Amino acid sequence: MMNSTKIVSELNSTQVSRYYGIFLNAMATIAKNFGAKIIKNAGDCLIFYFPKTSTSSDNQAAFKEVLECGITMIAARRAINGILLGERLPPLNYRISYDYGEVQFAKSISSQSEDLFGSTVNICAKINSKAPANGMVIGDSLYHIVKAFDDYYFKQIEGYSIGIEHPYAAYVVSSKYDRTILNPFKRKSIAS
Repeated sequence: MMNSTKIVSELNSTQVSRYYGIFLNAMATIAKNFGAKIIKNAGDCLIFYFPKTSTSSDNQAAFKEVLECGITMIAARRAINGILLGERLPPLNYRISYDYGEVQFAKSISSQSEDLFGSTVNICAKINSKAPANGMVIGDSLYHIVKAFDDYYFKQIEGYSIGIEHPYAAYVVSSKYDRTILNPFKRKSIAS
């Protein structure tokens, strides 16, 4: 979520719970619809991964689901903001970021849930701020797997590279087709 700290500072505790709840539940439902496994929410963001992508980078259907999930999350904004408006809560903006690579799982003694660690997670967090408002960005590793997919536009973010050993680019992704979300809590997007 973008600017959530400032936005929720003007809400009471019930409104804050509802504001985050609407967003996080909608995103979790969409992610699950596309086969993602939810790891946790971290305040105003949701961390998840796609198990079907872990077996092979050749599984094109699994990687298309990853992109479609992000596109659907972006398209759901109008429906989510409609729900927020109906509850007299402020509208929201957000960004989606993905990357591909090895991650490590750990279970904390203080929590029942797993956590995700590793450079892939760190890169994903770093590139998130480079996504446009209500847009999606992917890292270089994922880009090299999906760049031949015909249903999407990929635009490299000029002048941006993560400061690691080798230059690492990020790409804004958009769909070539408009999406309509009827209910972000129940449906996948419908291409139109």
